[in-house]
Amino acid sequence: MFKKGLILVLVSLLILSLVGCGAQKSGGDNASQNQAPASNSGDKIVMKIAHAAKPGSARDLGAQKIKEVVEKETNGKVEVQIYPASQLGGGRDLIEGMQMGTIEMVILPSSFLGGFQPLTTIMDLPFYFPDDVNALLKVEQSEAARKLLDTTEEIGVKTMMIWHTGYKQFTANKPLTKPEDFKGLKFRTMPSPIQMEQYYVLGATPINMEFSETYNALQTGAIDGQENPLDTTYDMKFHEVQKAVTLSRHGVLDQFIMVSKTWYESLPKEIQDAIMKGVEEGQKVTLEKTYENEKKALEEFKAKGLQIVELTPEQRQAFVEATKGLRDIYVNKYGDRAAEILKTFDEAIKQATAK
Repeated sequence: MFKKGLILVLVSLLILSLVGCGAQKSGGDNASQNQAPASNSGDKIVMKIAHAAKPGSARDLGAQKIKEVVEKETNGKVEVQIYPASQLGGGRDLIEGMQMGTIEMVILPSSFLGGFQPLTTIMDLPFYFPDDVNALLKVEQSEAARKLLDTTEEIGVKTMMIWHTGYKQFTANKPLTKPEDFKGLKFRTMPSPIQMEQYYVLGATPINMEFSETYNALQTGAIDGQENPLDTTYDMKFHEVQKAVTLSRHGVLDQFIMVSKTWYESLPKEIQDAIMKGVEEGQKVTLEKTYENEKKALEEFKAKGLQIVELTPEQRQAFVEATKGLRDIYVNKYGDRAAEILKTFDEAIKQATAK
């Protein structure tokens, strides 16, 4: 009896010892997961940049410039990895990746932020921003723009800058020179409520769809048209499955250069400065390449036999009148802050376009 009791005691002690070792090991794993970021140690910092454009596009070349500058300015302490063509997921995936800290930087049209920070959908107002690129750049570098960009910090994302990547133009299987031409058509949109409302007021049906799915949807007739800058339409070969391009310059599809707020704020100032310098240099490369590519794209569209039409001032004004109610929709949806943002942009546009 005594021996049996002794055996039970020894077995119990052995089990407790094993459990204790397991807990200690588990605790060590958790400690490893919760270590300070590499920026606070001697380790190399990995900075992933994700975007939706194809390799070699204007956006991708801008990202390559960021990589070049950041790695040079930090003497290789920061290793920049670029993931083009939605390799790390669609727009929502990329934004959520920044929020979770699994993706450090994202280059993405502001329209994808609509479901996260709806105030940014002011960028989707059609026939609102100056159709002169120099005036537009002044607006995008204004205090009004800076205040808008700061609102993304509320969702865990810091927006460093706007990159202009061309004006949106309509493509479809027929020219679209008056609002009535849109009636009954299905258009691909991003997840922006204002962009979707744009098509509702024109009598079309907006179809929220990932960028990578657009070509097949146009080819099969699931959608009738789309809007993008000319170089994007060319890069993605949308012109192969469309018959007409309407040069409308009706809106901007400009990129928000965003970083994970928590990650960025954990970095030493000299590395933050290097990243900012890279973003500024990347903007120059992207802008130059965008307009170089647009000229080539337009020539290619003509060579392929696409019908190219440009809105006259009178036709453009008809669209302005048809879509001006979207300003009220923006304010009614998003309240006093939206009204204030709209007011500051109105003033910035007025100053930028003053003769």
